[in-house]
Amino acid sequence: MSNIPPHVATIPSYLYVQYNDDDDLQAFVEAYNRLSQEMISWFATVSLPVYTGQMVNGALLDWVALGLYDQARPTLPAGFTQEIGPYNTLVFNSLAYNDVDSVQSQELYVTDDDVFRRIITWNFYKGDGRQFSVRWLKRRVMRFLLGDNGTDPGIDQTYPISVGFGSPGQVDIRILTGINTLTGGAMFNLHGFNDVTFNSLEASYVPFDPLEYAPVFKAAVDGGALQMPFQFNWIVTV
Repeated sequence: MSNIPPHVATIPSYLYVQYNDDDDLQAFVEAYNRLSQEMISWFATVSLPVYTGQMVNGALLDWVALGLYDQARPTLPAGFTQEIGPYNTLVFNSLAYNDVDSVQSQELYVTDDDVFRRIITWNFYKGDGRQFSVRWLKRRVMRFLLGDNGTDPGIDQTYPISVGFGSPGQVDIRILTGINTLTGGAMFNLHGFNDVTFNSLEASYVPFDPLEYAPVFKAAVDGGALQMPFQFNWIVTV
C-alpha cells in the first residue's frame, strides 16, 4: 500500500502483541486491511455523481441515476404497429380491395448504458438554459445523437436537424440524411417547350454523416423518456 496517496489511505488495523505469533490472525488482519483499502480507494476514484464515467455502469448506474437524479432506466418502445389498406399506405395489388391489415415493426431498442446516459444528459443538462427556442431544441437533439455516453461533444452545427411547426401545437423534428438541391430540369422559364422531358428534374445530393442513434432518439421521444415542453405535440421523422 506504499503507492497509495496519503489522502486516500486507511489507518491499518493491527494485532495486539500477544497474538503476533498467530499466522491465521495475521492473515486475517492483512486481508481486512487490503479489502478496506480497496473499498476506500474505489470510493475516492469512482466519482459517483459523474454518470458519464465508465466506472459507473450497469446496476451501479441505475442506483446512481435513481438515487441522485431521480431517473429510472426507461423502457423504449419496441417498434410500432401500422395499418395498411387506406390510400398511400401500400403498393397497388399487394392487398385485396377494401381489405385492411396491420404491420408490426421488428425494430428493437435496448436502453443500454450509453443510451441511458444520453437520456440523463438530455433531462439534466443546463448548458443551453431553460428557455425553449429552435436553436435550443436543435442543439439538444444533436447532443443526444453525437454525445457518446451522455458527454457534451461541443455542438458547432445542427444542419441535419430540421424543425417545423404545425397546427394545433405540433412540432415536427426531421433528422435529415443529406441535402438535395435542384440544379435543373423542367422548371418554369429555364427551357423552351419540348426541350426537356415533362416533370424531369436534375439535382445534386450532399449526404450527411450517418447518425446511428436517430431511430433511438425517435423511440425515446415517442416513449416519453425525454423531457419535452408539454405544450406541444412532438412528431419525430427519421
